[in-house]
Amino acid sequence: MIATALLLSALVASPDPEPPRAELCLAHVEAMIAEAQRETGMVAGPSWFVRSWWMARLPEEKAPEAWSEEQRQALAASMPARKTADAEAYRAELQSCVDEAIEGGALP
Repeated sequence: MIATALLLSALVASPDPEPPRAELCLAHVEAMIAEAQRETGMVAGPSWFVRSWWMARLPEEKAPEAWSEEQRQALAASMPARKTADAEAYRAELQSCVDEAIEGGALP
């Protein structure tokens, strides 16, 4: 019961039901990098290229559509709950973000 309440509060605390694609994908890639660092202490080189590719797609800091640091932190904090809520959809979304970056030229 408590776990369900925590999950629901994390999902409700999400900064936006549908974050902009670049924000969502950057959050996914950063979560993937953090998980790899925790699990193995190492992160594969291509991960950094994919991260940089998504960072380059964020709007400029002062642009009207730019997200605040607080919104980004809330999205990052919601990633574990998103993964717990639907692990298959989470993996598919992450894979889609990685594939899009690679197809877009993220890797040298």
